Amino acid sequence: MRKWIVCGLLVGLTILMAACDEVPANDSSGESPDAEVMSVPTRTVKPIVSFTPRFTATPIPSMTLPPSDTPLPTDTTLPPTATLTPTPSPTPTVEGVIRSTENVNLRSGPGFNNPVVLSLSPGTRLGVIGSVTDDRGVTWYKVAFDDEDGNPQRLWVSGSLLETDYDQLIAGAGEASPAETEDPAVTRTPGPTPEPNRVEILAYCRQKNVRPANPTTNDNVYIEWSWYVARQDLMDQHLENSTYEVRLDGELLDDWEQYATDMRLEQGVWIIYWYYPVGKLDAGEHNVDFQVTWDEAITDGYEQFGPGTPNEIDQGDCTFTVTEP
Repeated sequence: MRKWIVCGLLVGLTILMAACDEVPANDSSGESPDAEVMSVPTRTVKPIVSFTPRFTATPIPSMTLPPSDTPLPTDTTLPPTATLTPTPSPTPTVEGVIRSTENVNLRSGPGFNNPVVLSLSPGTRLGVIGSVTDDRGVTWYKVAFDDEDGNPQRLWVSGSLLETDYDQLIAGAGEASPAETEDPAVTRTPGPTPEPNRVEILAYCRQKNVRPANPTTNDNVYIEWSWYVARQDLMDQHLENSTYEVRLDGELLDDWEQYATDMRLEQGVWIIYWYYPVGKLDAGEHNVDFQVTWDEAITDGYEQFGPGTPNEIDQGDCTFTVTEP
């Protein structure tokens, strides 16, 4: 049975294939009037449309960080940096050397009547910090040094026993002596107003070893003397108790009180000057005799004067010559 079924299928398949291979003959027109022409559509290959979008790469902008908060300037002004004011350096100490053939006394004050504190051998070097000329015309230097125990000393020595350039250096620098300690509350009174042909004669020039000037007959001559004290209050004792007897060629110069200057501070001492005008003098030699006494004992802060003291009378003299112009 199966064989017959297979055979039947094969026969049918053979007939079908023969029908497909048989093509009808065409006439001169190329068409058969009775045959139905079947057009087979031509397959046209269409472009493949891609549904995958083509993305254009757009660069992602880099992130710009916002600027950090910058603090706005405040209206408060910072205080300026302080400028240091340098403290002025002390005046350099000028050096001096003891010049003598024997030991030299150093005293507590400028004057031979002041106590001797110690003695130094010749050649000793000292610092010089001031100078004073006493009313006797003697120059005293204030010296500074450390003693053997390392203690600072400030003493006085006679100018004739000390070799130093102190005076020249101070004069060249135009400075006041360091020994001069001004009181800010004190107004210094200037000396006599300079006048033409003025000549001053120190009443005790011989005791001071001062060579007097030689005025001419055209010069206005003044006789000069002075008094100094260590403190202002001591000057009143002197003025209240002193009597000056000054004579020129034997003639007393009276009313001397009115020719005093105001008291002023000079080189560490308080001093008053007297300038007694004697006018134009004749040519020739003239003599001044000076003497001062006190009603009661007084002190100038360095030594005592007056009754019952070692200095009951202070006196001196001066001889000078007047010449023709």
